[in-house]
Amino acid sequence: MVSYESPLGTNNRVIVSDPSGNLSNGSTDELVNLAFAEGGEDLAWSSVQIEVIADEQQYTCSFGSQSAEGSSEGKITSTLGADGATFTTIIDATLDTFTYFDLPNQQESNESEHTMKFSKTDIFFSEGVQWTFVENQDIGEIASANSSTWSNDTDNRLEWYTYDIAVHRVDPNRGTYLLMQDEIIYKLQFLSYYNEADESRFPTMLISSLNKTEYPALSDPSLVIPSPCLIESDDETLSHWNATETITLLENGIDICSRTCSFEVVMLFETTEVKIDNIDTIV
Repeated sequence: MVSYESPLGTNNRVIVSDPSGNLSNGSTDELVNLAFAEGGEDLAWSSVQIEVIADEQQYTCSFGSQSAEGSSEGKITSTLGADGATFTTIIDATLDTFTYFDLPNQQESNESEHTMKFSKTDIFFSEGVQWTFVENQDIGEIASANSSTWSNDTDNRLEWYTYDIAVHRVDPNRGTYLLMQDEIIYKLQFLSYYNEADESRFPTMLISSLNKTEYPALSDPSLVIPSPCLIESDDETLSHWNATETITLLENGIDICSRTCSFEVVMLFETTEVKIDNIDTIV
């Protein structure tokens, strides 16, 4: 038997420190600084999710927006990443019948109005969607589209994975799909065929629009709301958390921590938990 090690996640370790030591009853305090331990790698913000737990209350941190509580129901689970522009979307494709997905609205749909349909490893784009596949480039590496490579083929299933017979695993092919719907170009990268419990038939994707074009899901208040905790970075591109960069988490109009509080940071990268050296209390 060949052992299997998931390619997702990172070996980075995050160090948490108290930046100020002067918390108040206000709602704009700096909370903590985060930095990688020596030897870390750059991490794309599109694949990062950060939450803080202060006095047992949980808050999402981002560059502006987060998923609304209870916004994901049924067979579609969509969570907005720290960049405030990229969704991590998990499809329940466990049944023999198709699960229909409306990508622009990040919601479950039906046979007549959908962008993609899923059943186990079978995935199809809907009629009218134009698409292309850019090999060996992750979602954050693509800033333009080559119109000469677009395909109108939606009758055939996507060849989106390779089956590793040695470990009996479905591995997504490295690369990013570009698809056009209603004149908006979206980027889609498959991360996994498995959920966090390692159960199969749960295709997991990163989804955003090309050049952060606004689309329906990002302006739907039932799906996206302002984050109570902001990420402050010196990197103006906001594409990656650089390996040597220290970021700050701060309150965004909500008094998350007053004077002193128990405090914990939780972080995922590519749906996988990251090791964190937390502090128990900040004052």
